Amino acid sequence: MLLPILRLKTPRNSRHPWIFRKMVQPRRGAGLEPGSLVEVRDRSGAFVGRAFYHPENTIALRLLTENPAEEIDPGFFLRRLALARDLRQATLDLPRLGDSWRLAHAEADALPGMMIDKYADTLLIQPFAAGWLHVMDWLIAALAELFPDCRPAIRADARAAEKEGVSFADLERKYPPPSRADISENGIKYRVDFGAGHKTGFFLDQRDNRARAAGLARGRDVLDLCSYSGGFALSAWKGGARAVEAVDLDEAALAAAAENLRLNRTGGKIRLTHADAFEVCRQHRAAGRRHDLVILDPPKLAGSLEETEKALKTYYDLNLAALGVAAPGGFFITCSCSGAVPEERWRQQVRRAAAAAGLGLTIFHAGGPGADHPVASDFPQGRYLKALFARVDGRQAG
Repeated sequence: MLLPILRLKTPRNSRHPWIFRKMVQPRRGAGLEPGSLVEVRDRSGAFVGRAFYHPENTIALRLLTENPAEEIDPGFFLRRLALARDLRQATLDLPRLGDSWRLAHAEADALPGMMIDKYADTLLIQPFAAGWLHVMDWLIAALAELFPDCRPAIRADARAAEKEGVSFADLERKYPPPSRADISENGIKYRVDFGAGHKTGFFLDQRDNRARAAGLARGRDVLDLCSYSGGFALSAWKGGARAVEAVDLDEAALAAAAENLRLNRTGGKIRLTHADAFEVCRQHRAAGRRHDLVILDPPKLAGSLEETEKALKTYYDLNLAALGVAAPGGFFITCSCSGAVPEERWRQQVRRAAAAAGLGLTIFHAGGPGADHPVASDFPQGRYLKALFARVDGRQAG
């Protein structure tokens, strides 16, 4: 395929898959629409790669390949998805861990601006870049060849589509997701609501952390703050917790959690509380209640760099509240899914909160997403999920 050529203002000195607009020479002649496939060359005319191009966004180019012999055609996407599938089959304990996992994790799988999650027999596609409008049929054909028993479906992110200046509505109508899917993970059943759930409907990235939490829960009194659809709460129950309280302010999330409790026949071992996490912590602290295992997994608090400082303050406040009801000698699990928040700055807020609570934390595990959410060496910002597992050490009474 003969592609339009774009030139850079400078030599190519990085292998980062994004090239910013300020580095691209203005193009003479007819304009290109958002997401156009282009060939990229440097100032000297040397081949750089083939990419999706956006003429207006700060990220002007998302590189698909830097191999001059590799054309962007149906075979390209078949090869990329086969590599992604093979990595999951080699690194995940399939099918024992369950029937649902992330197949494509954007830049880490050399499919920039694209997430694909496998939920049982549904392949849920979430495009974040305009370029996927132009090649979606090729991607769908590749998925059909690799996963003939699965149904492809598209659920676009509205915020990303607005930022890209495009609409994925026609593709969503052509490949609509089912209303829900019943999946399994580590012996637990979940019902995923594709219409109302966050992200692609379920937080597959927390699978390993949920399993580790289950291993700490036996015989313990567990408080799960910001519980969403009950993943950590159910994992604690499966691990043999004495009692579990799951707290969330989102009524729809709690309704989903209640459905998951029914699916798993938890027998009253999990109590669902519709309330603000801060208020629950204040009430428990006033009543002198302490929990042997406290889990804090708030939603994304920073969607951009501009929101980072506000998010860091909220992380401090949330961790301080949660540690206020943690029993000395017990365990504390705290998470952040805000990719815009640097990991060390987030950890600093956790340390500050522990000190303000009069507690020490012995951190014995620093977690992240599972192997189905890999990180490319040239794209470290692909690592967004952070989790700390710690023993709570009392320093003073109170």
